[in-house]
Amino acid sequence: MIVGGDGIEVGGAGNPANPIVITAKPKPLVVANSDCITLAGQGTDTAPLTASPLLDPNPANLLACGPDGLVVTGGTGGTVATACGLTGDGSTGSPLAAAVAQWTAACDLDTEGGHVYCDSAGQLRGDPPPKFAYFTDNASQTFPATAVPAGSDVPIVTPSLKITNPDACREAHVLVNVDVDVDFNLPANSGGGSGIGPDDMVYHANRGSSTATAVHTQVTKTWHRVIPAGGTLTEPVVITGLRGSGGATYTRVQWGINAFVFVL
Repeated sequence: MIVGGDGIEVGGAGNPANPIVITAKPKPLVVANSDCITLAGQGTDTAPLTASPLLDPNPANLLACGPDGLVVTGGTGGTVATACGLTGDGSTGSPLAAAVAQWTAACDLDTEGGHVYCDSAGQLRGDPPPKFAYFTDNASQTFPATAVPAGSDVPIVTPSLKITNPDACREAHVLVNVDVDVDFNLPANSGGGSGIGPDDMVYHANRGSSTATAVHTQVTKTWHRVIPAGGTLTEPVVITGLRGSGGATYTRVQWGINAFVFVL
């Protein structure tokens, strides 16, 4: 008695007319589908193993199986529709591109042109625009007749102006302009003057025989400051008295502070 094992087939009666035939019988190949690949067949001559891509049936899917492998069809006719800000249809003769204006400035685009950025919402943004701000304050302060200091650069009034950079991105350049006018009463043979900070601006002398009252001259001074992005500067203005002699007094100080803020 002959019994075939796994994968072996036995046939025949074992005589000359019907001999015993032992045949190897292939075991069917068990296959499973991997991600995006479909397998078929049993790996035999009559049922060979085949594999093909598993394509999403969504109509918007542009991936297809071509004669030489997977291809992107590119939609109808291999083109795409464009809206504001884009040109072209994605074809070879009309590539997709950003719609831009022609550079007409005399300087070089590569070194002087601005930039375009993509924000967190996926929208295009340009460089921050220029900004300007203006701050001002002024006063007319009167005093009882007060002796003009005999020294130099002695503070008599110190107003200030708060200046804020309106830009959260870039530093601001500030032009601070100050106007000062001090009224003096000058007895005979007296003198006195005023200044802004360390600068002596005016000096008046009375060489006559009677008192001169409300003697004054308006002066101005301008300087530059830089404020960091989003910062605030409190700019002091030191108004001084100087070279007082002969009983000279001051009775009024008029001042104005103007700040011109540029962010470019």
